[in-house]
Amino acid sequence: MPHNGIPQGELQNHIMKEKEYIEKQEILDAIREGLLEIKEARLYGRELMNAEDLLNEL
Repeated sequence: MPHNGIPQGELQNHIMKEKEYIEKQEILDAIREGLLEIKEARLYGRELMNAEDLLNEL
């Protein structure tokens, strides 16, 4: 059944594309945040977790 004149299949496709965009944006934001954390740690001489410790924490 159309919603506001949009066929159901097109509406679902639009919703899925929007969801994928949001997920990609969240990933990019997390990467950006992580890189800034690394930059600040290097600048101030702080130590961060290594990859193995991070994976073990997850």
